[in-house]
Amino acid sequence: MNTRFTTKSLGVAVVLGAFSISATAHAGGHGITPQEKKLIPGAKAEGSVTLINPLFSDRTSKRIGAAFKKKYGLGDGFKVNMLRKGTGATVAQVRQEIKAGKFTVDAILVSAPPFFDAGAKRGAFLELDSAHWKDSAGLAKSAGQYSKYPYVVTPLAYTFQPVWNKTCPGMANFDVKSYADTTKAMLKGKTISSDITKSFTYSNTVVALEKAGAVDFKKFWAEKKKTDPLVEFRTEPKIQMVISCQRPFDMWNLSGRVYQNVIKQPALKDKLVIGSYKEGQVMLGNQIAVLKGAKNPNAGKLLVEFLLTKEGSDLFVEGEAIYSFRKGYKAPAAAAPYLMDLSKHKLIGLDDWVGAAKSFKSVRAEWAKNYR
Repeated sequence: MNTRFTTKSLGVAVVLGAFSISATAHAGGHGITPQEKKLIPGAKAEGSVTLINPLFSDRTSKRIGAAFKKKYGLGDGFKVNMLRKGTGATVAQVRQEIKAGKFTVDAILVSAPPFFDAGAKRGAFLELDSAHWKDSAGLAKSAGQYSKYPYVVTPLAYTFQPVWNKTCPGMANFDVKSYADTTKAMLKGKTISSDITKSFTYSNTVVALEKAGAVDFKKFWAEKKKTDPLVEFRTEPKIQMVISCQRPFDMWNLSGRVYQNVIKQPALKDKLVIGSYKEGQVMLGNQIAVLKGAKNPNAGKLLVEFLLTKEGSDLFVEGEAIYSFRKGYKAPAAAAPYLMDLSKHKLIGLDDWVGAAKSFKSVRAEWAKNYR
């Protein structure tokens, strides 16, 4: 499936609205659809569900698990396991499990269209009978995101943004509006270079920007190298480097990581700055599917349904400051300040998310030429 998204189609303003954590946590089963009701007995009998993903923090995972069990009356003994790894490691583990026919996870959530497209074609995923996908399908399609219902749906997206600590030495007057700003001489010894060889999302970001003619990464990586960057790929350790002033600037992090640390340390709100790039922001949709042969197929399908509901969306948007594709969705007030108004930014995508993987080898080799 070839997909395209444009600035116009992605001009989806984040509409801010009030949010009550208690209201979500105590949804109590209201509005359960026939499809969900059909899955509940099987999910109860299975007793657990495991989702592998690269995104959800421990806080978000716990809150999703508690609300999921309460909404469907699964009981306190039901186990919701969230296994978090990098994007590449997430896909690698599930590929191995599919090949071996032995599964430790039930569902996978990650931004990796080629993996999902190949899996759907090879019959690796179970068919979903979703009542809630219709609420997200239209916006996901107009936003140019990959999906392949009934096997693969796309409930959420994020984008990499520049993040820095303005209170660190030499950073008081620093600002980022362009990729050129990230290679300034004053940043020598203060930057991070994201290891694109370990991440599908970093690689897709490079491919999308290059195909749009927005950034010449052959030149950019060479200029970036002059700042003597530290190499890292996980967003969590990178944000800690920014906070500690070990490396006060990261060109690619998540606004949600800033938000999560501000929750823990409110004083950081006045220290950490989230920027954007005039060259464009690449929106990275995360797909989800349930594995054929998984130990807990009913629970896996039910979890997919939950993440497509407003209750589920509120939890991951509030927890991670990321974007839901639900039509008419209003973001929780707590996360709203950390979300971009997409109508005010140039948004860059890919004509062919699946075909983009063919460029991974060359773009990763160009990066590695400078940093390995």
